[in-house]
Amino acid sequence: MTTNDLALSGLRILDLSQVAAGPYATMFFGFMGAEVIKLESRSRMDINRGRARPGPRDPRVYPGGDQGERPWDRTAHHVHRNINKLSVTLDLTDPRGKRLFLGLVRVSDVLVENYRGSVMDRLGLGYKAMSRENPMLVYLKISSQGATGPEANYGSLGSTLEQTAGLASITGYDNGLPLMTNEVFPDPVVGILTFGALMAALRRRRQTGHGCLVDLSQREVTSMLLGESVLDFSVSGRVAGTMGNRHRDMAPQSVYPCTGDDMWVAVSVGSQDEWAGLCRAIGQPELETDARFQDAKGRRENHDALDEIISSWTHQCDHYQAMHLLQAEGVPAGAVLKGSDTIVEPHLDARGFWDVVDHPEAGIYKQTTLPWVLSKSPRQTTVPAASLGEHNYQVLGGLLGISTSEIDDLVASGITGDVPNPDA
Repeated sequence: MTTNDLALSGLRILDLSQVAAGPYATMFFGFMGAEVIKLESRSRMDINRGRARPGPRDPRVYPGGDQGERPWDRTAHHVHRNINKLSVTLDLTDPRGKRLFLGLVRVSDVLVENYRGSVMDRLGLGYKAMSRENPMLVYLKISSQGATGPEANYGSLGSTLEQTAGLASITGYDNGLPLMTNEVFPDPVVGILTFGALMAALRRRRQTGHGCLVDLSQREVTSMLLGESVLDFSVSGRVAGTMGNRHRDMAPQSVYPCTGDDMWVAVSVGSQDEWAGLCRAIGQPELETDARFQDAKGRRENHDALDEIISSWTHQCDHYQAMHLLQAEGVPAGAVLKGSDTIVEPHLDARGFWDVVDHPEAGIYKQTTLPWVLSKSPRQTTVPAASLGEHNYQVLGGLLGISTSEIDDLVASGITGDVPNPDA
């Protein structure tokens, strides 16, 4: 039975997270109907917003390179990751701001933060203190290294996590130096797995009637991506290294050049049937019985020769054409898409993956949505990312009962407001 109700309608999340992993996770909750209140301060905005006074290199992150009158409301990362959220500003170092924050904690289901390990405890706002205010609260602490251990207070970005978690050690060309993905791969992965961890905690709360602390280490989540390599070392003592686009078991596997500038198709053969299909697709069925390539071991040992044969064929094809010809013969293959390709990719359009957003500061653009579809519940249509402090009066007045004149006084005192501190 299908319903028009959003799956997480009625859930309230107090979101203190910044940059990527946390905002990705709370973005997904917003799509599923949760009320997400993004809380920043005028002096310490989310880094996604950029700076109060942009520098000479900053125009790269603005639509058309134009900083506009409110540059902190129109940066690319901000308008992408903070859709479907309300925006509130509070100075948590001020006693009045802290009291209002505690009021929001009491009426929220979830608190999400990704500061360095000790920041919230130093403010007197750590899990133990917050659970006293709201025993039903699920406190999600996303940190670099986890809340315990000698590195608990370390900070990081996705780029450093690729190295500390070991991902860079297996990402690179065969016998080459370790390379990073250049797309801070851990950030979106941590965001999606954070969503799953928080859903598990909410299920536990429903079963037990109590909130809990979710201690999520971004490094540990990233290390889970290396499960096969860790297990291999544990069993055999073998240290995995770089192998380019090849695979330890499947062959051939690589990306092959196609017609056009920097166009490629990815191919991965894991069975004899797939190998036979590849031979047919490239018009060389006789290769199936070639002594060099008769089994996976032989194909791995003669991979260089195979790459030359396959490349000579893919060079003559468009990357989509090569993909379809190979798939028609049962060969796992996919066109390697650039960002500009994904925007017009027909499969993503058919899945309803994109929303067209009309943002008051950033203009009209295509926005990614959920990477899953629920069979019995719709997703929230994208609400553009809020301007700084846009919902101060709505949230502080509506949830906490603060009068308009009191909020005006908070604005005058700098505890809340809709413009950043000039030195932010």
